[in-house]
Amino acid sequence: MKMHRINYSLCGIGLICLLAISVGRLAAQQSTPPADMILHNGKILTVDSNFTIAEAIAIRGNLVAAVGTNQQILALGGPNTKTIDLKGRSVIPGINDTHNHIHDYAENSYGGEIGSEGLLAYPIDWKGVRTAEDVLNQVRGTIAKYKPKSGEWMYFASVNDNMNDQNIVTVMIDGLNRWELDKAAPNNPVVMALAWPNVNGVVVNSAAIDNILPKHGDFIKKYGRMWIDSAGRPEGHFESPANRFFLAALPTPSPSSLAPIYKKYMEELAAEGVTTLVTRLPEYAINAFQLLESRGEHLLRLPYGKESFFGITENLNVDMKAIGKLMGTGSEKRWIISAAASALDGAGTRSCTGIVRQGTFSLIDTYWPNGQCNLDIEYKGGKGAAISGNYFREWLDFGARDGVRLANTHVTGERTIKMVLGLMDEYAKQYGADSVKGWAFDHCLLVDPADLPHAAKLGAQFSCYSQVNGSEALAQAMGDKIANTFSIPVKSMMKAGVVTAYESDSDGKAKWKDLQWFMERKDPRGKVWGPQERLDHQEVLRFFTRMGADYVLKGDKMGSLEPGKWADLAVLDRDFMATPPEQMSTVQPQMTMVGGKIVFAHPQFAQENSLNTAGVVVSTLKDLKARRKPLGFSRR
Repeated sequence: MKMHRINYSLCGIGLICLLAISVGRLAAQQSTPPADMILHNGKILTVDSNFTIAEAIAIRGNLVAAVGTNQQILALGGPNTKTIDLKGRSVIPGINDTHNHIHDYAENSYGGEIGSEGLLAYPIDWKGVRTAEDVLNQVRGTIAKYKPKSGEWMYFASVNDNMNDQNIVTVMIDGLNRWELDKAAPNNPVVMALAWPNVNGVVVNSAAIDNILPKHGDFIKKYGRMWIDSAGRPEGHFESPANRFFLAALPTPSPSSLAPIYKKYMEELAAEGVTTLVTRLPEYAINAFQLLESRGEHLLRLPYGKESFFGITENLNVDMKAIGKLMGTGSEKRWIISAAASALDGAGTRSCTGIVRQGTFSLIDTYWPNGQCNLDIEYKGGKGAAISGNYFREWLDFGARDGVRLANTHVTGERTIKMVLGLMDEYAKQYGADSVKGWAFDHCLLVDPADLPHAAKLGAQFSCYSQVNGSEALAQAMGDKIANTFSIPVKSMMKAGVVTAYESDSDGKAKWKDLQWFMERKDPRGKVWGPQERLDHQEVLRFFTRMGADYVLKGDKMGSLEPGKWADLAVLDRDFMATPPEQMSTVQPQMTMVGGKIVFAHPQFAQENSLNTAGVVVSTLKDLKARRKPLGFSRR
């Protein structure tokens, strides 16, 4: 009988190998801690490149750990994992609002809690104003009430300004000047906002002029923009960049006064499913948000533009290099994404356009017949003195050279977009394509579709708001064709390969009402404007989430629900993909998370899922807004 000899040594080695592999796998499994939270039995709209829809998602720490089937994801849980049954609800990446003046809206909505003394700003109510004396009496009354020290700067904000009221227009532009303001405020430098943002223009008195011109007169004479009287004297109205010196001289409110009201406004945004909002910030607001972050109370992500450099940086050739080094710096809650002009043109009638008007935007049309075209060397606005240099153009020249990004910048006219695209061509040839990649235009009021391939080639981006109420006014001024083709052409942008992100650019505009408008493009009377630009469910969700991540230069970390990305998400009260466009405005987020941390929960959802709500805002959007104590104006 033949015997088979077994090689026990080889067998032993094989067993050892198999055991080693098994132990290694077990160790790997044991070294990966269980998920902190699992959301299952829902529709996880990942908004990845394939628009994958999963059943469940696991979150570990501040990141998405995994997405997949219920079975796959539930297996990642442990004894301390919080598990939530979504019951068919949708989960989306958090909304990225890429143009939201949060500090202004918070000051307006909650400023009543700190008052004019806390905000260091005082109102001029234009309702009922018929003469300059009506305005001066308000200035006198404010000075008598608050008794500022002699030489103390004062800022006056506009309330109820109406550019369709001829009396108001006449007073603002022709009635007010430095000498009129001197009658009411002879001892205090005064800066007064008009019916447009103060970054576009202000009117000041002699005390303010006498403080600024001796120091910066040569700069202002070269770059302007300064209105003059018939004798060639500065008469008090200053547009950008000259106005920036006056704004920089104003006293600013304390961070401790502002932080609580900024936080309350962030809570409202979180209740709408917003996880990231983008704005340009003055230094005083940056300090308040920094305080919130130090306290652990900074709820949302806040990429921002550093606006304070523009206009008061006089040696661009030297100083721009230091500004360029700041791009991208900060924390996961706040980082700098631009340093720019704030506005390359104006709004409405002040939009820089080459389109011949067919009607009237407002009563100030004649003062800016071509719009507020800040990139023009020829100064055609208001009653301004001629300029010999263009600070806006030089800022872009040096910015491209030194890596300073153009973004967070108001651009509403198609002529401005064409001019900047032309400059970007020059810079790309001189400094390389990356010098302008990601430069962005905010608002999209007037965009020539013919420019979109050019924009895509350069890597330009757009941030676009809705026209819920403004399309008819645009049609009256520019004609139906322009209103239907040039205005907010988001779908055309996407088809051209242009990164196009959502912005609200308004206080009180509900995000989900905006989302509905981009799907329907209906005005309040039900008329559709630009029907070819309507977005479907997938497109509108990319627009509201993933493309905003690209705008803030963090597409690798946010904007979609993929493993390794920040766990920024919103749980909705329904199946998003099954919701008809006409019902989108009724969507109510049930829970919002930023970096794996719950920042908002609807009371019913919190109770249903026994959420630990310590430090979480548990409320409804309606109840949060009911807390508002409006001041009625901001420092804008």
